[in-house]
Formats: sequence, C-alpha cells, structure tokens
Amino acid sequence: MIEIKRFWTEGIAEVRGIKVITSIYLIIHLGVKKEGKVFTRNVYVMKENTVAGLTPAEVEQTLNRILTEIFDNFFSNPY
Repeated sequence: MIEIKRFWTEGIAEVRGIKVITSIYLIIHLGVKKEGKVFTRNVYVMKENTVAGLTPAEVEQTLNRILTEIFDNFFSNPY
C-alpha cells in the first residue's frame, strides 16, 4: 500500500528559463506474508531543475524518473 501525503510540481519563471520544483512525500507499506510483518518507509524527495520551456511531457518525465528512483531503492532493500 502507498499513502500519498504530498505530490506537487510547480514551475517558476526566471531569467534563464523555468525552474521546476517537484516534491513527493509517500509512505510505503510492504506486507510480507511469510514473515507476518509489514515494513513501512517514509519517503520524501524534492528535485529542482531549470528548463528552457515547460511542457506536460517534461513534467511527466521528471515524475517518472523520481518514482522509478524511489521504487527501485525501496524494493532493492525493503528492510
């Protein structure tokens, strides 16, 4: 189970382009039936980058990269 506490992306216009700030705060619960345990991890990630122009595709790619990083790290070592 995944609880989404915060999931936010914003773009701020600057002189050199658009600063994109993405923050994600999740609580991941992983139940292991054989062990009769539930492992819980709080995850907070905030990324900033500057782009020339902001499109929905770029926002989607940023979110996909962050979520991939979170889940790869968690499932490689849930304990």
